[in-house]
Amino acid sequence: MQEALKNTPVFVLFYLVPMGLTYVLPYLGSNSSILNALTFGLNPFFWLHILACLSLVVICSVRGRIIGKDSLLMFPILALIFDFAPLLNLIPFVPTVFHVMAMAVGAGAAVTSVSARRQLPL
Repeated sequence: MQEALKNTPVFVLFYLVPMGLTYVLPYLGSNSSILNALTFGLNPFFWLHILACLSLVVICSVRGRIIGKDSLLMFPILALIFDFAPLLNLIPFVPTVFHVMAMAVGAGAAVTSVSARRQLPL
């Protein structure tokens, strides 16, 4: 997966697929606090939504290490918080802003080698 994420269009495609799920699954009750309380956390759409959000974190973590921006994974983490935290999930477009920022920073940076980043300047 690390080799694939060195390619910017592949990173964007890998990011867009789970991100799309995070927009479709709430219509099925995946981030509903009431539905998840009534089903005692057994709502399969909830777990699929969590899996999609965690896959975004992993994708940004790997891409961040590749491009030398380890903090790239903060964007999907913040989007996850705004997707699931009660009352915060009622604020529209905040997860969208974080997703767009993750794709912009992740796609806009040049791929650097890990050894080049760790060399001391002369």
